Amino acid sequence: MESTSFVNNPEIQKHRWWILIAVCSFTFMSTLDGSIVNIALPVMSSTMHVPMNKAEWVVSIYLIVICTLLLLFGKLGDAHGKIRVFKIGTMLFTIGSLLCGFNTGLTFLLIARIIQAVGGRYDNEH
Repeated sequence: MESTSFVNNPEIQKHRWWILIAVCSFTFMSTLDGSIVNIALPVMSSTMHVPMNKAEWVVSIYLIVICTLLLLFGKLGDAHGKIRVFKIGTMLFTIGSLLCGFNTGLTFLLIARIIQAVGGRYDNEH
């Protein structure tokens, strides 16, 4: 069993506080990212010249993807190791966050939010 070997592994126990900080930081960022975009919706709507009901998809698509992938990534974490899944999720979330910073239109932003949500779901499967 994976968790038992972590308890007895002196290398992991030596760095347990750094591991806790990393996991908590990414969990916080993923959770915050699901709701903080609400504040920027009026600005995004006017900057991208889209109606507010279309801009709201920026928030909705993230939450829909996160909820949809919950069981799948739980199973992936069990099958392939939670550390590996966490590392992949961190990378995807970071790439998605970077892509969200580019102002190339609503469609690109929605795709970037999907990537970010997939990474956010991976991150939370620890």
